[in-house]
Amino acid sequence: MKFTSLSLFSAFLFNSINDPLASLALASSADKEQECKVDENGNQVCEANLLDDDDDYLHDDDDDFVDEDPSNDNTKEDPNCIDTHELCSFWASTGECAANPNFMLQGCKKSCNNCSDNLSRNLQSTKEKLDAEKPHLLNLMKQYGEAQKVDGDKADVTMLVIKKTIDYMKNYIYAENPTHHLSQSVLDACTNNHELCAFWAAIGECENNISFMQTKCAPSCQSCSNIDFNTRCPKRPEDAVPALKPNDLNLMFERIVATAPGNQTEATQVLAQQKAVQEDGMPYYTVHVQSSPTIQSKDEGYQVSLDFDKSQDPWVITFENFLTDEECEELIELGHKEGYDRSKDVGAKAADGSYDGKISTTRTSKNAWCSDKNGCRSHPVAKRIHDRIQKVLGIPTQNYEDFQMLRYEKGQFYRTHHDYIPHQKDRACGPRILTFFLYLSDVEEGGGTGLGQITDPITGKKGLVVNPKKGKALLWPSIYNHDPMEKDGRTNHEAISVEDGVKFAANAWVHMYDVIETQKRGCT
Repeated sequence: MKFTSLSLFSAFLFNSINDPLASLALASSADKEQECKVDENGNQVCEANLLDDDDDYLHDDDDDFVDEDPSNDNTKEDPNCIDTHELCSFWASTGECAANPNFMLQGCKKSCNNCSDNLSRNLQSTKEKLDAEKPHLLNLMKQYGEAQKVDGDKADVTMLVIKKTIDYMKNYIYAENPTHHLSQSVLDACTNNHELCAFWAAIGECENNISFMQTKCAPSCQSCSNIDFNTRCPKRPEDAVPALKPNDLNLMFERIVATAPGNQTEATQVLAQQKAVQEDGMPYYTVHVQSSPTIQSKDEGYQVSLDFDKSQDPWVITFENFLTDEECEELIELGHKEGYDRSKDVGAKAADGSYDGKISTTRTSKNAWCSDKNGCRSHPVAKRIHDRIQKVLGIPTQNYEDFQMLRYEKGQFYRTHHDYIPHQKDRACGPRILTFFLYLSDVEEGGGTGLGQITDPITGKKGLVVNPKKGKALLWPSIYNHDPMEKDGRTNHEAISVEDGVKFAANAWVHMYDVIETQKRGCT
């Protein structure tokens, strides 16, 4: 019987020091659920049967490259190969060498066979067992999804994942008398959807890529329960702090315009034209208001209401020289490293509560995601830009999605759409509230951002177009000032077709609440 937690193991250690009889009583109590015997050295050995009698091709002691049978004592040559506690043999027999290695592999070297003379022999023995069982195990795995591919230098650990997967699926998920309460739809969806699921699990992707692995490779990750959206994605905490409260939107835009470093004096305007950078790394950018409410917070008649919001123009502002040339080039290169693929719109809802992407004729650009999965988000330049946006907005970076790196070639476009995603309003991350759009290149012709319902400040007509320029940024809201959880449909926009050249850009979408943890678990 394995200890299910460190607390029982700790109880043995504590009681053995203070009350040896109590310690032995605990051991005796645990023995009742096992088959136990005494070996030739007088040590008590207990074995647990986790599998059915006809499944003797699976042995729990193969879960790690350690032979935990204390009768295999070939350690006489090594005087340091000893047990420091009288219950080492018992603990080893219940799997503690693997479950609590920090203590066991040092304090119970003999019982865990953690001695130099035995390690190479045990490794070879385990490999031989795995090689012999491989065809049968791979065949069994087919009933749980895609046939698994096992080769390369991770073949042995991949096979161990496969053995554990079969045990999990047979004796827990599809047990004769299951102890879980998973729905039939979850059971049907709990399959390996890729031939490399077991390999990915073996190299730690169940923890590193939760959103994909724990739903699309659930058997290999032993995470069938996480296919259920409500299990995987807890509700937003009641004490979660929103990025914006009613009236904060207008106040934020007014502050951004008033504090832009390049707008302050004639001297800073010159520095902005020279693309100078401040000591803290912030460029002397200038802000230009393309659209704003005519009545602002300090003015008479200002109100915080839906009717007032609708009577006023939405905010749209641009930042000149928000990025340096070097930063633009580095972000483009990061996009190339990640690989630009055809951009997708939000598609249908999947069984696990996530939303599939769909290829759309209204969107022909290519994009890449600068995420933590590949280290891009933590790249010094990507992090610097996130921090810069945080300083401007006053909203923490955990509310920002990963940069969506965009590439528009000649003839490519994205027809009119809105960035607000309705179903996110009730999810932990909340809706997208702001779009901070970064232009990374100049474009010979076309490629502008069109906001059809926004009045152009120069022509006075509906249909504002912001043309791309290297280093420029564009900011607009997706929500109202009076209720920043509600969509403001007036900021529909489009990426106008590129007529000549290539347009590189990046989206920074800002949510009402923390989106980083939400997207890690596939809960957006």
